[in-house]
Amino acid sequence: MIIGREAGAEKPRLAVYQNGQPAFFGTPGSVPKGVSRKHVRVTIDEESRMVVEDITDNNFMYINGVDCKRKKGVSINDTIELGPTRYKLDLDAILKGLSGKQVYSIGHLKEIYENYQKEKMDMQIWMGKMNAASMVPGIISTISMLVMLVWQSTLPRIILGMVAAGGMVFFFVFRARSAESNPKKMKEMEERYRETYVCPNPMCKHFLGATSYKEILKNRSCPYCRTKFKE
Repeated sequence: MIIGREAGAEKPRLAVYQNGQPAFFGTPGSVPKGVSRKHVRVTIDEESRMVVEDITDNNFMYINGVDCKRKKGVSINDTIELGPTRYKLDLDAILKGLSGKQVYSIGHLKEIYENYQKEKMDMQIWMGKMNAASMVPGIISTISMLVMLVWQSTLPRIILGMVAAGGMVFFFVFRARSAESNPKKMKEMEERYRETYVCPNPMCKHFLGATSYKEILKNRSCPYCRTKFKE
């Protein structure tokens, strides 16, 4: 996406070129001559971060008050100013305006959302089974004590005692390992979900949060950039 001053106009507006197609923003004469016709380029890098770069050496670009030529990880909350008079670029309005003209497919989000919900439910079921399993050593110990009270022979009592002790050790080690691995699995699952369940608009890529796929499909648009969606 190339952003600059409208070319050939006596009272220029802001011109935004996406895939070679122009779109204009603001009122006539709202963009000063200090803004070049092709002033900045906005792209998305391989890590889905927004990159804003000054196209020529003669231009001026300020991001959050700092003079710079190129910056990664720019968001719509950052202040971007162009030219010596520091014309303020409303990136949020530009993205929303462009999004209204393009429709993105969100069919892939259905699988991402359903897989996440299934993984989360499986994890909850597993943790429930773990809690139930934690009661087994106590049950074995109680049964062993009752049997030993009835069974007076020494050898069986020793065997039952060893079984009870071995069971308690086994479940303790099993619980300890699960307590260490489960939080890691949960974190990996959440991070993967946050990276993939996002707006398909490359200029937005905002995490869609806890909004279900059905709700997103019902609204037919991104709640952040207003991009139109289709299944």
